[in-house]
Amino acid sequence: MKKVTIFFLSLTVFLLIAGCGTMDSVFSKKPAALDDQLTLLTKQIVNSLSEKNKSKIAVIEFSNLDGSISQLGKYISEELITRLYRTGKFEVVERQMLNKIMNEHELSLSGFVDESSAKEIGMLLGVDAIASGSVTDLVSEVKINARLISAETGKIFSVASVKVNKTQDVIQLLDPSSSTTIVQSGETAKPASKPDHSPQMDGDFKVVRVGFLIELNSCVMTSSQLKMDFTVTNQTDSDKEFCIKYGRPSTEIFDDAGNQYPISVIKVANSEIDFKRAGRYHYKNITKKLIKDIPTKVEFVFRDVNPKADLVTLLQVNGCEYEFSFRDIPIKKQ
Repeated sequence: MKKVTIFFLSLTVFLLIAGCGTMDSVFSKKPAALDDQLTLLTKQIVNSLSEKNKSKIAVIEFSNLDGSISQLGKYISEELITRLYRTGKFEVVERQMLNKIMNEHELSLSGFVDESSAKEIGMLLGVDAIASGSVTDLVSEVKINARLISAETGKIFSVASVKVNKTQDVIQLLDPSSSTTIVQSGETAKPASKPDHSPQMDGDFKVVRVGFLIELNSCVMTSSQLKMDFTVTNQTDSDKEFCIKYGRPSTEIFDDAGNQYPISVIKVANSEIDFKRAGRYHYKNITKKLIKDIPTKVEFVFRDVNPKADLVTLLQVNGCEYEFSFRDIPIKKQ
């Protein structure tokens, strides 16, 4: 009888211990703080890279399901770069170099990397693995999916995922303009006030070049002078000089009647070049050091523009290391 009693007691203790282990496993899958889950995600990635003997890696910005990239996606990639480097096990491509190479070769910086792009990135950067991924908003939580891609084959060789609590910080990283506020039970949510950036643009005019996020905020006509206001943010890992060519080939616009206008004035923060003052044959680049993550005002002025124009059909900007264009920009009259 004693033997039977001891057996059942032992079995009960075993089941309790096993049950606790199962509960721990269940609780570990619950959404948790962002930094804690990024630690878990990093461990999963490190294990997979080590198993496949991958030693040099590039981390691509994590994208939303629609292909756009939020501040959260950028934060995740930056954290993974730092955490992977700190392990001392891998050579990690520096963000500024990655941006430079990918912009030069017009490769996607989003989390959706196809097979051919993966092989090209591997060849250009000399890496043997690429970490990319996606961010999915699940209303009450956020799921982060990571994919490890072989630069040799372009195939996915491992995946990892975590879920994150949707705290106020996470919401702001997902959408900086969000008015959503997390409240306790019984409280009323108050929408956050949004800054007024009038005049508002009717379209979405922004581009990333050589590590700079360039956003067109307004396009305003006063008499025959057209002024474009931009915000430029240095998204690289350090302070960097932003440069715009002044001369040939010129930054220029075309209106809806086909008229062409070269730029008259360029302003970057408190630096300015005026075409008339500089002289017709004065070709000088305007260069300004932009501090990391600090939005800087940039202004283009075009003189003698047809006051009847309603649309800038093409803006062509020529930088020192880049170029970009916007089309069909509405003109606000004053």
